[in-house]
Amino acid sequence: MLKQEVRALTGLRGIAAVMVMLYHFNTGQLLEGRAGNLLGNGYLMVDLFLVLSGFVLALNYGYLFERSLNARDILRFVYRRLSRIYPLYAVMTFTAALLVANSLMDRWPGPPVAVSALINLTMFQTLFNVPTLDTPGWSVSAEWIASLCFPFIVLALLRRSWPANLLAMLGAWALLSLIAISPELFDEPKRSGFLDIWHYGTPYPVMRCLADFVMGIMTYRALDFAWIRRWLGHPVVAGVICTGTLLMMTLKGADVLIVACFPLLILALQSGQHAAARLVGAPPFYRLGVISYSIYLVHNQLNYFMHGLADRLLQHGLSASMATALSIAVFAAIAILIARITFLLIERPAMRGLRNLQRTRALPVAGRPQA
Repeated sequence: MLKQEVRALTGLRGIAAVMVMLYHFNTGQLLEGRAGNLLGNGYLMVDLFLVLSGFVLALNYGYLFERSLNARDILRFVYRRLSRIYPLYAVMTFTAALLVANSLMDRWPGPPVAVSALINLTMFQTLFNVPTLDTPGWSVSAEWIASLCFPFIVLALLRRSWPANLLAMLGAWALLSLIAISPELFDEPKRSGFLDIWHYGTPYPVMRCLADFVMGIMTYRALDFAWIRRWLGHPVVAGVICTGTLLMMTLKGADVLIVACFPLLILALQSGQHAAARLVGAPPFYRLGVISYSIYLVHNQLNYFMHGLADRLLQHGLSASMATALSIAVFAAIAILIARITFLLIERPAMRGLRNLQRTRALPVAGRPQA
């Protein structure tokens, strides 16, 4: 079963990746009020990524596991997920280890760099309470664990009655709400908001990812209802949902309510037949979406160098805000350029090579994942 790519959802990934980058570059500190809140809430784009991943995986692979499980289909799915996320992740883990070892990136408390790198390469560091060297990679680790659970989640939930599906959606959202107020996280100094849950010393990052995944899978289940597709795909309703989600993103402390908007946003955009979907799927956003995974993994390794440029600009007489803004603009452009290069030279050829190897071994191919 081969599903067509939804351009608007690819464009949405591009927007989300850029917002995460701007968040990590502390762009929100340059702005005040709602604009600052919008960029300051960029960490919630990780939840959007994860909900969208659950949706797209269910769209492409759900049919394999909705009735029964067999080892061949599970291995086929796991192999394709590994070919999608691992090659670039492994390269960026190696470069992050070099940067950390040379004091060019923050080093979190934990094992020696070489040991951390080896554990990171298993993509299970979030289970072993080991820091992720390339900081955004914590979510790749959590998503990998969720991907391994995906066939079992689909079998357990996807073809249940609609009340059971609704209950699963609400249960996943309630889990996010509960971990958001966990006392263990109150004193985390680098936590930007309720759902900025990434700390490697707790199980909560994996729980966050699993909850988002379930929400995404249940979002796909909603496509079975024609009235939902028709209603949410209406141009006016879709426009209201897109605008409403954007406005919600400008609120501080509304994390769980913002995440609750993401399934509606995905369903509104997936039809691709109205102005909002065409805008989000427009060429600039779409091209960013194609390289969104590379943007996500590349950008944080440029932070140290960005701050170095800002310091040099300050020494040349620029104001602090102007120096910061200029250095962010320069390194955002550099990050996108490097992401394009890593996509062309690492991500895409490695994925194709691994999948061609799968075909030569006569393993049947499932639907094409877009996440």
